[in-house]
Amino acid sequence: MPRSPTNTHDEAHILQKALQFIFNPAEFSITEPSFADDGVVYKLPSHPIYQTSLGKKICIIDVDTRSFDLENQIMYKGPFSWESFQFYSAGIMNHYTYAMTHGYDYKFIHAANFTDRSPTWIKPSAIANLLEEYKFVIFLDADAMFNHMQIPVEWLLNYWQITSDISLAMALDPVVTDGTNNDTHGRLYTNTGFIIAQQNARTQEILRAWHECPDDVRYPGCSEWKNPRFHEQSAFGTYVRYDYEANIKELPCAEANGEPDFEQCPGTFVTHFWWRTYSEKDYFQQTVMQALTGRIQKMYVDHQKDIVRKQSKNEIL
Repeated sequence: MPRSPTNTHDEAHILQKALQFIFNPAEFSITEPSFADDGVVYKLPSHPIYQTSLGKKICIIDVDTRSFDLENQIMYKGPFSWESFQFYSAGIMNHYTYAMTHGYDYKFIHAANFTDRSPTWIKPSAIANLLEEYKFVIFLDADAMFNHMQIPVEWLLNYWQITSDISLAMALDPVVTDGTNNDTHGRLYTNTGFIIAQQNARTQEILRAWHECPDDVRYPGCSEWKNPRFHEQSAFGTYVRYDYEANIKELPCAEANGEPDFEQCPGTFVTHFWWRTYSEKDYFQQTVMQALTGRIQKMYVDHQKDIVRKQSKNEIL
């Protein structure tokens, strides 16, 4: 019978400790020299920018016009059933779990809908408003997930070399033959499903330029992207980024975008389920079970001397 969990402060603390044990982030340092995945080694630069945890200076966020409070969604107050849990809610749970594991803040921004444009346009203003309170705001779409839960944001910032002058970092889209993922200049879009926003002197200006792009004041013609695909992503890629090249970091598609089975962009650190959103729940389940059962198996091996009792003769003594 599904059971409704409670949310007391003590239980939250206990859960955080349990998650830290399961995913074992203490074993993966912010300055870990390298990380190997599927035969590829990712190395930090010789002088990492961040040496200690930023903790609550980092906020992981979801931004959505949907409330996710219906049955089988993450904010539903009735009985919980993983079997019936919605896949988008599993993506949000991944973000919350990751934030809790590493001691970051987490916020879900329930934004109002626009009347004249796609709801995806809520991202720039939500990030801008929240960034006043943090050094970094990390946004993910509901269909994007952290892939390796033990790797902290600070390590990724070191690996991608997010220096103090970088306002926004996003991954490039994959190359497609029909040019769908290119702007009007033929340049690949940056995908807005995963955004690292850093508080510095230029970030608010960039976010405002992006938010106001469809007003056709600074960028005549930008209103074209109020509703057509890819909405705010197309506007940012076609107009805004060209004015702020020095403050925008384009991350490799293979590392921060794409799906595990997509060879060009497997999403090593951030997985983005563009067309297989239904598989999010299974993927998160696999991630959690791999980490949990891995810890159990290690403990079993470590305690063999107490567990294993040899029977030299199969007889009742």
